[in-house]
Amino acid sequence: MSRHETSSTRLARILFHDRPPLHPLATLVVDGQARPVGGAQLAILERGRVLLQFRPWPPGWELPGGHCEPGEDPGVTAAREAEEETGHSVRVLDLVGVYTWEGLRSAGDAVFLGEITGGRARRSIEAWSVRLFAPDELPRTIFPWCRERIRDAVACSQGAAPVHRVQPVTMRQVMNFGTSWLQTPVDALTRRRRR
Repeated sequence: MSRHETSSTRLARILFHDRPPLHPLATLVVDGQARPVGGAQLAILERGRVLLQFRPWPPGWELPGGHCEPGEDPGVTAAREAEEETGHSVRVLDLVGVYTWEGLRSAGDAVFLGEITGGRARRSIEAWSVRLFAPDELPRTIFPWCRERIRDAVACSQGAAPVHRVQPVTMRQVMNFGTSWLQTPVDALTRRRRR
């Protein structure tokens, strides 16, 4: 444990299996600086809505994506993972940004803007559900870091340049995300009463 790492951060690193990579990470240049990435996601915008998948563990809504294979281009990773997880054929259009972690995780992610070119939504072991959501009506149980990535993807679709962002992931965020599931049944009851 380093001098600056708390015991809860160390525990979270162990629980989330955040280990040094076995192979060199791919890099992408944003703002003139090469940034290492270990994973890639695809923000698919369709008629003003974003495609999200429901992951079974840890449970929550997220952009499709996954870990880069050794030597694999992150854009290829994003497309491959999106197709495997959602059933849609996709095309990568642009780089949205590189998101590095601060706190519980250390490897960065690349997020790309994409579009559906074919196929149809299907369930998979990694995505129990695939749905389109309006960016201002995202589910309560979306992973905390996805909201900023989706805002950036919408901006990218309107011509914004790729960004680099540092996203903190703390035990407090993890606990707040975990307890958001407790509010979900209350939300459903409230919607039924309004009808």
